Amino acid sequence: MKRVIAASAALALSACGYFNKDKAADPVSPAAAEEETAVDPNEWQPPEMPSAEEAAKAAADAQAAAEAGVVYAGADKKGQTLSMKVGETLRIELESVPTAGYVWILKEAPAFMTPGGEGGRPTDPAHQNLPGFTGGNHYLSFDFTAAAPGTGKFTLHEGRPWESDEEPMDTYELTVTVTE
Repeated sequence: MKRVIAASAALALSACGYFNKDKAADPVSPAAAEEETAVDPNEWQPPEMPSAEEAAKAAADAQAAAEAGVVYAGADKKGQTLSMKVGETLRIELESVPTAGYVWILKEAPAFMTPGGEGGRPTDPAHQNLPGFTGGNHYLSFDFTAAAPGTGKFTLHEGRPWESDEEPMDTYELTVTVTE
């Protein structure tokens, strides 16, 4: 549970741009930082908004990257059965609203599937990656590697982890069959 809360917090912070800082940059003195970031309100220009075509391309490119090299299961696989082979990686990726606290929580996973990590990405990268953009829906993903043959079920609940007495907003189940 602590891991889910920590992942939720990290995803929420990344959605707000907290982790998008240039980590390689040298530390800057407070005076230099103020000088660099001070903007005359009369000179400020809003970022150029992407066109509908640019936004669609950015979303398609992000989706292709999310599906590359893995067996992908999105919302369209809810309640279905998926087949894969030992050694392949399964990525379950579902839309959430982490900045409002609504995240997917893994409740059940087959023992023959080894957790490989969690991740997230914006649902509308062309707009959500603009400077100053906060909030919005995001995709939350869970990766698992098939370690052995078997059949089992993944169960995830969407909700706020600290509201343990509340019914989940949604439930996602996926049955996985792994073969040699």
